[in-house]
Amino acid sequence: MTPLRTTAAALACAAALLFPALPATAADAVRPSFEAHSELFELVGRVKDGRLTLTLDRWASNEPVNGAQIEIDLNGRSLVAEAQADGTYALDAAPFAAPATYPLTITVSAGEESDLLAADLVVAGDTATAADAAAASTTLGLGVAAALALAAAAAVAILRRRKGEAA
Repeated sequence: MTPLRTTAAALACAAALLFPALPATAADAVRPSFEAHSELFELVGRVKDGRLTLTLDRWASNEPVNGAQIEIDLNGRSLVAEAQADGTYALDAAPFAAPATYPLTITVSAGEESDLLAADLVVAGDTATAADAAAASTTLGLGVAAALALAAAAAVAILRRRKGEAA
């Protein structure tokens, strides 16, 4: 491989590696979530748009569990999740609006199987600040990627010019 191609390929790879990681990091930084599992089930919960969305799978096979009953005990208050058309379960996230760590005791019943899970849902104190930090991180990463792309283009132009002068 020529020096021109090696330089261009290295800079292009460096720029490409930045893009996939940035959006996921920014989105996940601001959403409170939890994960709980046992030998039977895995339950993941995420707060978004005023709803706590729950995804329930079998622990051994990662197969979605449909038609289950999910009840969350929050300091003696019982919250029952409703099954959604997309296979998830949801409930109103209003009880989790204040910044705090919420200890959850979750009862899952699916057919003849039932289990008790425990998790902590941590809601950050300043979600706006976390969102701003995530946006700034994304902007910085995109700027670095753009700079690497420009550097690759400049390297290609310089190496082509040098190659033309040598001939």
